[in-house]
Amino acid sequence: MRKAHESVRDYLNQSFDEASELEPAGSSYTNCQFTACDLSDLAFDGILDTCAFHDCNLSLTSFTGAMLQGVSFIRCKLVGVDFTRCNALGLALHFAECLIRSCNFNLLDLRKTQYVQCDIVESDFMETNLKEANFSHTGFRTVTFHNTILVKANFTGATGYQINPLNNQIKDAVFSLPDAIVLLECMGVKLL
Repeated sequence: MRKAHESVRDYLNQSFDEASELEPAGSSYTNCQFTACDLSDLAFDGILDTCAFHDCNLSLTSFTGAMLQGVSFIRCKLVGVDFTRCNALGLALHFAECLIRSCNFNLLDLRKTQYVQCDIVESDFMETNLKEANFSHTGFRTVTFHNTILVKANFTGATGYQINPLNNQIKDAVFSLPDAIVLLECMGVKLL
């Protein structure tokens, strides 16, 4: 991972449109906006509080040890991001219209997280708490849900998910037809 300069800074209410302006190692960002930045292969390990990433490339970005509190990703590309390495204290994320590929969300508490109108590909949500999460109008391809809490989750308009109701908690979750039929197929039910 590439790290910017080793000095630690506190950024407050700032906007960034180039990664070269950043010094992410140990730095904290509060109420900051990142727009059209290429943050690929960059390492954040400080605090991001109430920050928003718009149209950014976060491929292989590392958040090891970082605190992500109230962080939004809008129309971003997130490839190979391991969110399990974040500091779990106060972890709060929001995704809208993002490409999320080969990302790891295993074992995290992501209650009420928004994944609205995203494309989620080859990513894992094993033993993740996604109670009341919103996946509306999201497309899934090769996504693993196993021992996942999906109680009251919203899958309205979502497509391509493979959720086995026998090994995931889906009570009061909302699904749309015709895609919800896959829930019955996982249980061996055949529809004619």
